[in-house]
Amino acid sequence: MNTNLKISKLREIMQINNIDAYIIGSADPHQSEYTPEHWSSRAWISGFTGSAGTVIITQDHAGLWTDSRYFIQAENQLTNSEMVLHKLRVQTQAEYIEWICKHLPKGSAVGCDFSCFSFTQIGHFKTILDSSGLILRDSGDLFRGLWNDRPDLPDTPVSEHSLKFAGLSRSEKLNRVKTEIKNKDADEYVVTALDEIAYVLNLRGSDVNCNPVFVAYLIIGLRGSELFINPQKISSEIKNSLEKDQVKIRNYSEINSYLESKKGSKFLIDPSTLNARLALTFTPGDMISAPSCIMLHKAVKNSVEVKNLRKVMEKDGVAILRTMIWLDEEHKKKNYPTEYELSRKLIQFRSRNASYVNESFDAIVGYNSNGAIIHYRPDEISSARIKPSGILLFDSGGQYRDGTTDITRTFALGKAKKEIKKQYTAVLLGHIALSKIIFPKGTKGIQLDAFARQYLWNMGLNYSHGTGHGVGFFMNVHEPPQGFVTAYNQRGSSEFVEGMLTSNEPGYYEEGSHGIRIENLVLSTLHSDGINGTYLSFETVTLFPYDISLIDSSMMNRESVLWINEYHKEVYTRLSGYLNKNEKKWLREKCKRI
Repeated sequence: MNTNLKISKLREIMQINNIDAYIIGSADPHQSEYTPEHWSSRAWISGFTGSAGTVIITQDHAGLWTDSRYFIQAENQLTNSEMVLHKLRVQTQAEYIEWICKHLPKGSAVGCDFSCFSFTQIGHFKTILDSSGLILRDSGDLFRGLWNDRPDLPDTPVSEHSLKFAGLSRSEKLNRVKTEIKNKDADEYVVTALDEIAYVLNLRGSDVNCNPVFVAYLIIGLRGSELFINPQKISSEIKNSLEKDQVKIRNYSEINSYLESKKGSKFLIDPSTLNARLALTFTPGDMISAPSCIMLHKAVKNSVEVKNLRKVMEKDGVAILRTMIWLDEEHKKKNYPTEYELSRKLIQFRSRNASYVNESFDAIVGYNSNGAIIHYRPDEISSARIKPSGILLFDSGGQYRDGTTDITRTFALGKAKKEIKKQYTAVLLGHIALSKIIFPKGTKGIQLDAFARQYLWNMGLNYSHGTGHGVGFFMNVHEPPQGFVTAYNQRGSSEFVEGMLTSNEPGYYEEGSHGIRIENLVLSTLHSDGINGTYLSFETVTLFPYDISLIDSSMMNRESVLWINEYHKEVYTRLSGYLNKNEKKWLREKCKRI
């Protein structure tokens, strides 16, 4: 079925179920940013494959709401269908609910699958819809009778995450959570976020592309815990290991009946990740709402994780170096690889490391105008050939058992235009300014974001995405709670804590021409602790040179020049030990003083 036929068939099902508007989000029952294909209903009905977006279907309108990262991609993917692109003004706001209120008459029924929206979201929807005389219903999954070739849930096995990488044992992590349960006067803690379950149990999976998680629920009790999962995914060895830590295996589908059987118990829940259908199995007095303590435990890397991270950045830097040398050599032979081929070559070099598992996201390899598509993904058939001229934006990351990486560099593959060099230098100066910042304990991401934008703002330029996000440890590359953003959302309102790993990635994009982004991962570290309070700073852990040929020296200040030279000195020192003579020569040239 093409998109229009899918929409038509869905409208028939909506009529049968007396639904006037159907909301289709991007999440699964665990509120994942990236989901197993079984729950990719929004992508299936619309053809839009970006990670963020919401579709609204009525009898006379089909619309997709997404943010500025995906405007160009959405316009391309919605071509030749009746699906209309609605551009969100604010990335995290549910502006589609306001649209529904304006376009549906009072008494209309608005449906969605409550299992794929959080308890917080559904409460927000209901408040707004009630005020407009509209009725919100849990209509369930209307795709069950429509999506005939829908993928099943994965049955891939779960693996142990070794203590030599994790730094803390499963029992230590569970005991930290049990302390929180006691402090909140609760009996049990309902954990639904897949990355939190994987983290606290020191397990990893492969149910979601690039994210080492598995589909499950976890209930942690003071005297034992229950893991709801497809039992076929758990080996006898892992089952025995879990049982030693008082974790019992139950079937994934038993979560509802278990909660029903525990009426009267006090459950600690995070309303931002608990799906609304599960939440409605509780009586209100049985729920104690609080932000997830596991989320913060996971965000603050322990000393073993930090030690591993520093080494994994060396391995990752070497893989990228060898990829770029390969591209240089291909150009010398007058061969012009595609964007897709370059991304595959990087995977080859990364996979030479024994601890490599897969990519942390599908690489963004944007040559010239494709670089202006912020979340561009090259495919095998249509990706552009990379020639020894123009601008290349290369954003990639690896999942290693000893850490997760995420790095972006922008390269000039020939002589760059003066204006592009000015734009690049403004991005670089902002990137350095954020890298160097020293800030008091309690500082939030919304307070730091402007440091990365200031030089672009001076030129009347800007970028529409956030400046940074938290990063996991052999875990999701986008990890809450912290980040650098202009909005007072979770990322913007979260305080930076010693041990957090965050991306620093300002950029600039010119549609139809080129994109620029520069990204390192930075670790929050203690700077000073004295009578005037505690101050933190950032340690840059990513290791790869910047393209100094793109720097406009007239814009540089002395402090930034010193910072780059010191950074390049460290890059050469730490990577050169892995390299042969020719590779060292290449790196020495890229790291020369400016």
